Amino acid sequence: MGIVRRYRTAWSRHHRSRGFGIHSPFAFRFVREVLGERLPYYAYDQITTLHKTVIAQSGSRWPHTGIITLKHAKMLYRIVNHFTPSHLLQVGAGSGVTSACMLAVNSQSRLSLYEPHLNAKPVARRVLESMGERVQCYDEMMATLADYRNLLPQDAIPFVLVNDLQSQDEYQALVDYLTTVVMNQAVIVLRNVHRQPLIKQLWLTLKAATPMGQTYTNEKLAIIYATPKLQREDFFLWL
Repeated sequence: MGIVRRYRTAWSRHHRSRGFGIHSPFAFRFVREVLGERLPYYAYDQITTLHKTVIAQSGSRWPHTGIITLKHAKMLYRIVNHFTPSHLLQVGAGSGVTSACMLAVNSQSRLSLYEPHLNAKPVARRVLESMGERVQCYDEMMATLADYRNLLPQDAIPFVLVNDLQSQDEYQALVDYLTTVVMNQAVIVLRNVHRQPLIKQLWLTLKAATPMGQTYTNEKLAIIYATPKLQREDFFLWL
């Protein structure tokens, strides 16, 4: 049903992704100037080179769920560049490209990363090692969340990227934390919504739990901007 729905809504999503029919000034600018921006950024060359290197080192000619597409890698960079978080939380290392994209925005930013299987991901491990002490890796979800809460500056907005969820325990710990932060203010990016049932469940739960703010999705990728500054709206886009 998800694939059929995406085909049926392709035109309306494409139309909306160009800003047509969006009345919120913030959403219009975010869709046009962040999600859909076509002008180059200074970090694009670095991101493109890393992306090619990771694909070559992975030994696969074809993209897979562990490697973000170059289009979405650049979009993730733009999202982080828009909100400029000082400390980010990431669940699932993937190939390491997402971490590099987010930290490329600000040389002073830091990342708390939950990845219990990092030793089995040599490509991701090499990418993360290149970022030195800016990345703190954890293999326990509860410890990751506890340290992130403690290290996040008091006036900072939580910024969370979810690449991967493998167990119900991981899901429960994460949803307990995120349903709390969306009551105030947070930015949450969820990848692989269409591939991982737990991430889809997380998306639907958080979407229902967010009282104010906006969400953006193509049912593969989902973005939540929870904030009391905006009325509650949902946008179904071509991302």
